[in-house]
Amino acid sequence: MAIQAPWAILLCRFSDDPNNPATTPISTLYRQWGNAYGPAWLAGNITRAAEVDNRTILELYQLLFTITGLFTWNVVRYFDEMSHGRIDVSGTQVFPCVIDLTTAQGRALETNPGGKLYQIDMFQRAKLALQNQHNVDWRAFPDGLAVSFQSDVPGRQGYVDIDGGPGVFADIRFVRNEGTTNWGHEMSHAFGLEHSRTDGQFTSACTGGDPSDYTDWWDIMSAPGCAGSTADPNYGLTGPGMNAWNMRGGSWLDETRIWRGPANTDFSKRIQLRPLHHRNLPGYLGAELPATGNDSAYLVEFRVPEGWDAAFASPLLVVHRFDSQHSYIMKGTAGQKVLRTGDVFEAGTGPFSKLKVESIDASARVATVLLCHSHGAFKTPTVKIRAGADPSPHYTWYHADRCQLTNVAGSACWFGLQLTFGCLPEYQVQWMVTGATISSSVGPATEQIQLILPPAGDKVSITVTIIFDDGTTIFDTIDFDTISQDDAEWFSFLCRLLNEDRKLPNPWWKRDIAHIQPLLEAYGPRERKLALARAEGLVATLKRSIESRE
Repeated sequence: MAIQAPWAILLCRFSDDPNNPATTPISTLYRQWGNAYGPAWLAGNITRAAEVDNRTILELYQLLFTITGLFTWNVVRYFDEMSHGRIDVSGTQVFPCVIDLTTAQGRALETNPGGKLYQIDMFQRAKLALQNQHNVDWRAFPDGLAVSFQSDVPGRQGYVDIDGGPGVFADIRFVRNEGTTNWGHEMSHAFGLEHSRTDGQFTSACTGGDPSDYTDWWDIMSAPGCAGSTADPNYGLTGPGMNAWNMRGGSWLDETRIWRGPANTDFSKRIQLRPLHHRNLPGYLGAELPATGNDSAYLVEFRVPEGWDAAFASPLLVVHRFDSQHSYIMKGTAGQKVLRTGDVFEAGTGPFSKLKVESIDASARVATVLLCHSHGAFKTPTVKIRAGADPSPHYTWYHADRCQLTNVAGSACWFGLQLTFGCLPEYQVQWMVTGATISSSVGPATEQIQLILPPAGDKVSITVTIIFDDGTTIFDTIDFDTISQDDAEWFSFLCRLLNEDRKLPNPWWKRDIAHIQPLLEAYGPRERKLALARAEGLVATLKRSIESRE
């Protein structure tokens, strides 16, 4: 359910200002200013379209701030769409007020005391006029109060607290010239948001505020002047939209439509995103990647060059973090602030979060992204081929019987892969075998294969290639010669004897016949003779090898 947050817009004029806002057209005001200040001043202060704007001053304010202008790019519509329907300012009212100062007196106060003290003075006088001329207590509008003069008075600013409540101070030029670009920005200040920034950037082309401010061209909290606004026939400018972290900062983001990975575990997931402000479309409107280091969590959003974001050159994704009411746009791995197809964002070294933009379908308004997070340090992915008598559990290939050989001619042997990596990326598997026959099914997700091995002495080569979704490719190859069953039995015999040696304090070859006899009882006379012959051959081979190196 939407929260009702109506504002009072106090449309003020000085006591000697003859322009009745209910009857004076904007074009008349334009001519008066031209006569008073000249064409150069006009060019720098109000849009040329005002020359033929026959709406009255009051009509202009009602269109921008109230439900009257809902079918234009006005403030009511802006905050409805930027809050995913959670903030309703449609109850906003415009109150024409006459201030108890002449124009000359007001001009004097502009410079002495000037600044915020001047604005506080104007708030107090406007509140008094609201009470006396409309019998309305300003406290009836706790969510915001705007004091806007129909004459040119300096300054525009939004405050969380000015003279006891949230408010905005800006004159008619910022209504006719900059519409929601100005008022979406300043009213959001009153709602508690600060200027948007860039991670790691400490200078801005725009002035005002901290040098780090106004560096996110794709967010309203870098407006006006440093964000992507669009020309608007009714109010001069409109947009851009608000980023997801600023929406969350105002408690406006529809969290039910933000994708999150499983808590306290690594994940890799391919998802599709809809444009952040298109809540009429089904699906996720954003995604969250877990925090790394001292950062907040990262919010990923998809934006398209439509509506409030019409100034954007093409569809794009952006990533933000949040700190002390400031959003920070995050840079991709190439140092770019926006991400398009193929681009990657990474943060942290352990834990770390990662995003890759796989595709953007502008016509369908869908972006496909791969999201990845690991609680551990980044690991360069590796793959090893492991062999075993039977297929073993996922990623755990081992010899159930360490003396069971896997290169015996004519046998059916299993081979599988063992992967090490961080972030559990998605991948495809490709097997290539020469010299043997694959007897199990093989597909892009096959992690173990069974081979029928060729006759003894033949060569077998096995290669596994892992193709990760981020484009990384790794592989491993093993080569071996097959052996006869007789050789396999001999090697197995020696292996078992050596395994017995590991269980006892003295080597098996130093034990007497009483200790060796039980080990040979499982073998028949032929095998015993063969063992003796091969043992003698082994000793001779060892002797020759040692002597050749002395």
